[in-house]
Order: sequence, then structure tokens, then C-alpha cells
Amino acid sequence: MPDAGAQKFPDLGILGLSHIVIEASDPMKSAAFYNDVLGLETVPGPQWPQCGAAVTLAAGRGQNLILAAASDLPDLHETGVHQAFGLSHGARERAASRLEALGVKVETYGEDPPDETTGGFYFFDPDGNRIQLVAMAGFKDHAPPALHHSAVQVADILWAEQFYTEILGLVAVHRVGWKTADYARAQAWADGKEDMAPGTRRLDKRYTSMVENRVVARVNPQVYFACGDARLGVFLANQHMQESPEDACLGTPRVALRVGPGAIERAQGRLSEVNWRFEGPVFHEPGLAVSASIYLRDPGGNFIELATAGGAHP
Repeated sequence: MPDAGAQKFPDLGILGLSHIVIEASDPMKSAAFYNDVLGLETVPGPQWPQCGAAVTLAAGRGQNLILAAASDLPDLHETGVHQAFGLSHGARERAASRLEALGVKVETYGEDPPDETTGGFYFFDPDGNRIQLVAMAGFKDHAPPALHHSAVQVADILWAEQFYTEILGLVAVHRVGWKTADYARAQAWADGKEDMAPGTRRLDKRYTSMVENRVVARVNPQVYFACGDARLGVFLANQHMQESPEDACLGTPRVALRVGPGAIERAQGRLSEVNWRFEGPVFHEPGLAVSASIYLRDPGGNFIELATAGGAHP
């Protein structure tokens, strides 16, 4: 746990999502799926750093989706872990047609943030990564989908919130599981009145003979953080998942936050001050969409990267 206590650090200047690294058993095959369904095109050039054998796809707003080769992929179907892309209404309709032609089921369940309670659109890629498409007004019809938000899971959500707010300087914009109304909605889900996304609800067993109903509906606590023009969602894990080693700072899957000039140096000083393990800064070869990175691990074992845009100085 960090040594920062209740201290609140100034904003690091996180501007949004730079890139997302997800795992695939066959990156080339997975890349063909994303090209077909979302129109994401493969980026030629240098291998993306710290991802092993991988394929890079260009998303909107200068962002990237990285498909890293991996074996023994975890089953994420019932977790809150997912990646969301923003796109036009027309582009989402075209994606729906392609998914139908491929026999891929689209789910329309909701999530808890106010702007995601309706209009849900979710599917799984060939490797079991859950993808959400968010139709956005004003988004150019034939623009490539942009990274809208990423969601990870942790074993201790309070510690995770402390890390993301006090260490990385993000602002929590929405919490789920802190109000009685959240638990009333969980009961509505249990009664079949609401169809909610995996990882948002659960049924807990009651260890008592004093009640007739042996299970109780619970909302799964979640915190959402503003990341510039994007968002990061953190879910309390509803099942045990193998975490990365405590001394590991980089690996896959990984969420990369885009930072401006000078932020890498500030982050390096802050992480050192609170004794948080990190690796970097690492300066990348020319031709990549990122020029420098710092790698670290959040309290839940999720790999996080702070990255400056290509051509920018840290």
C-alpha cells in the first residue's frame, strides 16, 4: 500500500487513453475479426514495445488497440473486464450486421453509469474479450472507432481508488455500491426486471437459518474515473483471478494512459516519493505512436502504462 496516506497530489495531466493491450491466441486471426467488424486497420512498422508478438490496430483519435499473443487465456465472460469503443450510430449498425453474419451474439444489457443504463451493445471477440460499442452523437460516420473506456477488476476497491486518485491524480466521477438505491437495483436484477452486464451484480449466500431466502442480491462495487476524454472503470472482482507477480511492472493485458509533455518526469518523481514500484522511463524508437513510457502495476495486479505521444518529449 502506498505511503501517501490521505495526501492528495496535483493532477498529473492525464489526457485520455493512449492504447489498450488485450491478449489473443492468434493475433493475426483476431486482427482480421476487428478489421471486418469495426474497420480497424493493421498498422505496419516497428513492433509495439513490451508486448511480445503482437499486431497493432489503429483506432480513432490517434489511439491503438494492441493484440498480444498469449496462451492459456483467462475466462473473462462473467467479470466486469471489458473494452469500449465510441463510434457513430451508423457505424454501430454496420458492426451489428457483420456480427450477425458471423454468428456472433450481441447483448443489450445495461451498466450502472448514468450514460450506460440504456442502449447497451456488447459482444465477445474470438478470444473471449468483451467489447462494448457506444453510439455517440456527433461522431463522424466513417471515422474509425475510438477508445471510449476500459474496465479492469481488483480485489480491494478502496485501495484501488486510493491509488488512482492519490497517486495517479484521477478524479472519481461515479461510484456504485455506496448507496441503498444501488442494492435495490440489484434486487430488481435478481427479480428479472433488469438485464445487467456481467460483473455488476451477484447473489451472495446467507449463512443463517433465520431467513427463508438463502441468497441475497448484491450490487458489485464499481468506481469510474475520468481520464481526459475517456474513462477508466474499476470493478470489485466477483471471482478469484490469478494476479500478476507483485514485483512485476509490465506485461499484458495493459491499459495505457496518454499524458502530456513533462508528465513522465512528474510521475517518476511521485511514484518514487510514495515507494510505488515502476519501470522507466523507457524511450521508444522513432515511428511509434508513443515516444516514452512508464510501466507499473495497480493494487489489483493490472498493468498500467503512462505514455507520451510519438514525437513528444517527456
